[in-house]
Amino acid sequence: MDSTDLRPVLAQWATGVAVVTTLHGDGARHGMTASSFTSVALDPPLVSVCLASEGTTCRLIGDSGVFAINVLGHDHGAIGRRFAGQATGGDRFAVGRWRSACTGAPVLADAVAWVDCEVAARHPAGDHTIVLGLVRDAAVPRPAPPLIYHDRTYYEGIAR
Repeated sequence: MDSTDLRPVLAQWATGVAVVTTLHGDGARHGMTASSFTSVALDPPLVSVCLASEGTTCRLIGDSGVFAINVLGHDHGAIGRRFAGQATGGDRFAVGRWRSACTGAPVLADAVAWVDCEVAARHPAGDHTIVLGLVRDAAVPRPAPPLIYHDRTYYEGIAR
């Protein structure tokens, strides 16, 4: 199976959108949009995210040992696109209100939900790495419908 043939098939899976954030250097922030986030266990509290092994985010999370997952709401399309590299502008964190969670990882103040994690394990999986996070803190700052990604398109404005 060729990845070119597989992409349109996998694009049919609708999923939520999250921004994965971490720290690097002297507390500089970094983040990227991801749709490969899942809950793993409640005891101990574990989540996972799959990241391109050769990508900057995977390397920085490995270096810092911490990350946060910010679940985006239906009205966060601009933030999702910005962290996916689809918007122009320098600092990705210039849009939205961000604060530091207990690990220091950035969390979006009006996210639908966020989880703040320490890296528990990293597992190579093809061209990606499955990063397992031990949840240190979590919150639901603003219950709202999620931002949905399907067939390479964000579905925004879906209200209850």
